[in-house]
Amino acid sequence: MIIKVARLGTAVQEIALEVGRTVNDAIDAAGLDIDNEDIRIGSRDASMTDVLHDGDIVTLVPKVKGGQRIVKVARLGTTVQEVAVADVATVQDVLDAAGIEIDNEDVRINGTTADLGSSLGSGDLVTIVPKVKGGK
Repeated sequence: MIIKVARLGTAVQEIALEVGRTVNDAIDAAGLDIDNEDIRIGSRDASMTDVLHDGDIVTLVPKVKGGQRIVKVARLGTTVQEVAVADVATVQDVLDAAGIEIDNEDVRINGTTADLGSSLGSGDLVTIVPKVKGGK
């Protein structure tokens, strides 16, 4: 089965596990340690012993923060990354989490022009595209 694992503010990792494995197994496979964080499977609270199912998303969230969103981000012509960010995330937060810097490019959210301060929702796709010059 395929499980996604992320720490809030970092890129999402896809992990292949045998059926019947637990959150602890997924976190170990992702090479992560828990550091004063809550564990979530999707939007519900979870524990290290919860059994996972194919397609589950395990997120480590700081205890002092609110919820989380999974957002996709890509520069045109590159692989799409998924990142986990706070509920109040902006485009800049997602770019920082994905390690992407803008260089004379435009930003789009779900195909619509946006700026670095634009808010995001779960499942949004942030695309970095070359600036179009002229009227052609």
